[in-house]
Amino acid sequence: MVIKISKYLLLLGTVYLIACSSPDDVAYIEKTKKDSVKAVTAQENNATKTYDQLVEKPGVVGVFDVPEMLTICRKDSAKAEDMASAFAKNYAMLEADLKYLGMKSDGAAGSIYYNNDPSNFIFECVYPISEIPKKKPKDSQIVALEASHMLIYNYFGDYRNLYKAYDEIKHHISENNLEQSGPLREFYITDPIKVKDTAKWMTRIMVPVMAKKKKNS
Repeated sequence: MVIKISKYLLLLGTVYLIACSSPDDVAYIEKTKKDSVKAVTAQENNATKTYDQLVEKPGVVGVFDVPEMLTICRKDSAKAEDMASAFAKNYAMLEADLKYLGMKSDGAAGSIYYNNDPSNFIFECVYPISEIPKKKPKDSQIVALEASHMLIYNYFGDYRNLYKAYDEIKHHISENNLEQSGPLREFYITDPIKVKDTAKWMTRIMVPVMAKKKKNS
């Protein structure tokens, strides 16, 4: 099944690259990553629940320790007007490779966004997989997405209104003294081919976050 992505699904996150110049910087980043979780998440989130157990909760679910995720993926770029066809092409190639490898996806189709340039969006189409295949895929790569502290947001609705979710995420990050610390991920939990009611379409948005570093006065 090829996921059909609307041409309006172009709301991309900003990639923040952190350059570490000293051991103190590394220690600070590790500390602030931990502090960011405490800043916005009730303790029971990570103690008794995981974000996927809160699938029915719309909006901001919380900040969670998301483990490493093994994926089969294809990286590509396209102009804004060509995104829909680019997504369809890449998911079709991923599904062909899964068939070639004798594997099935271990979750919903997803994407990772690396910039927000409408003239040349850089993105990655992914499918989670449960194990490393025994042979090399033909047209894709096997990549382990790194574990991270992530703000989880469950959006329900038509892809054309995803901008509303990103407005809320931006506000939540700002209000809680956080900042994005890596490329965001989207997973299209609901298959729009099977579910015609757009109000029931669920997109899980995952944004890596850390506490905002204070500027020297």
